[in-house]
Amino acid sequence: MREGIIAVAGASSDKSKYWYKIFADLKAAGFDVFCVNPKAEADPQQRIYKDWAGLPQKPQTIIIVLRPELTAEIAAYAAENGVKELWFQPGTYNEKSAEMAKEAGISVHNACFMVQKGIW
Repeated sequence: MREGIIAVAGASSDKSKYWYKIFADLKAAGFDVFCVNPKAEADPQQRIYKDWAGLPQKPQTIIIVLRPELTAEIAAYAAENGVKELWFQPGTYNEKSAEMAKEAGISVHNACFMVQKGIW
């Protein structure tokens, strides 16, 4: 496993969806990764959870794959739980959520985690 726990916020458990590909490719690349999506079917064996409270460990990095208007709750969770990095995948950036995270000392990125880390 690579260092650090990652949570993909909003990743789908539907294997045909683009967002699932991020989650699956991170796992294949050796990252310790969870999916958090209230609309997904919870499956702890596959590391898919319906809410943040269900995670067995707190992430150091969160990758957001949700519409911008849905990111405030994630930024608040990150600020309250010592998350180190918040990545807004292209098309997900929300200025207010980013500012909330920055004020909590979180490193905020408005870029594709997968590309920036050389996974894709």
